Amino acid sequence: MKKLYFMVGSQDLYGEETLKQVKKDAKKMTTFLDKKLKDVVSVELLPTVITSPACVEDIRKVNDDDDCVGVITWMHTFSPAKMWIKGLQALQKPLLHLHTQANEKLPYDEIDMDFMNLNQSAHGDREYGYILARLNIPHEVVAGYYQHEDVIAKITQFAEVAKAIDFSKHLMVATFGNNMRDVAVTDGNRLECEIKYGWEIKYWGIGEIAELAEKATDAEVDAKMKEYTDKYTMATDNLDSVRLQAPGKI
Repeated sequence: MKKLYFMVGSQDLYGEETLKQVKKDAKKMTTFLDKKLKDVVSVELLPTVITSPACVEDIRKVNDDDDCVGVITWMHTFSPAKMWIKGLQALQKPLLHLHTQANEKLPYDEIDMDFMNLNQSAHGDREYGYILARLNIPHEVVAGYYQHEDVIAKITQFAEVAKAIDFSKHLMVATFGNNMRDVAVTDGNRLECEIKYGWEIKYWGIGEIAELAEKATDAEVDAKMKEYTDKYTMATDNLDSVRLQAPGKI
C-alpha cells in the first residue's frame, strides 16, 4: 500500500503540555485522513517538527521510504519556517501544504492565551507558505477544515497524482532497433524522458526480437491471432502477413 506521510509543525516555546496536545491533535487528524483516503493511500504521522534537525530527519524518512509517494505538511501552532529550510531543500517527493486547523470553530466563550498559543495555524501556515515561495518549491495548497468533503476531495486528488508520479518514476520502457545502449549523448528524447519523468527507456537489438520470435510455438501464434481478431476489425484479407509478425509481439 502506498502512503503519504503527515508532518506537523510546532515549536518548544509554549512548553511540553502544548506539544503533547499538538501530538494528540495530529494523531486524530492522521487517523481521520487515513480512513478517508484508505482506497488510495494510507496516511502515517511523523514526529512533530520543532527544530531544523527534526525536519531533516522526517524528510529523510519520506525520501527513503519506497512506499511513500508524497508528504502532507501542516503548521499546528506558529512554526517558524526557517527551521524547515534544510528539510524542504532535500525533499524529493510531491508536497501538499494543508492550510487548516484542529478546530472547525473558535470557542469564543472560553478562549484564552493557552488556546491562542496552541492554535496558531493561520500564523504558522502564512510563515510556511512564505518559505515555500522563497525556496521556489512546487507544491499543492489545500485550504479549509480538514474534515470537510471538498477538502478531502482535493487531498485525494493530490494522492492520486502523487501515486501517478511515483509510478512514472519506476516505469521501464522497451525500444528496439535503436542506437547505442545507455549512452547519454546518443539517447536523445529517451534521456529527456528519464530526466523529467523518470522513465527508464532501454534498447534491445532487432536480432534479439528475432531470437524470441523463432521460439514462438504455433499454439502461441494462434492465441495471439485470436486476440487480434477478437479485439480489432482487420483491415486486410492477408492474415498470413499478420501471422508472420505476431510472434514478435508475444
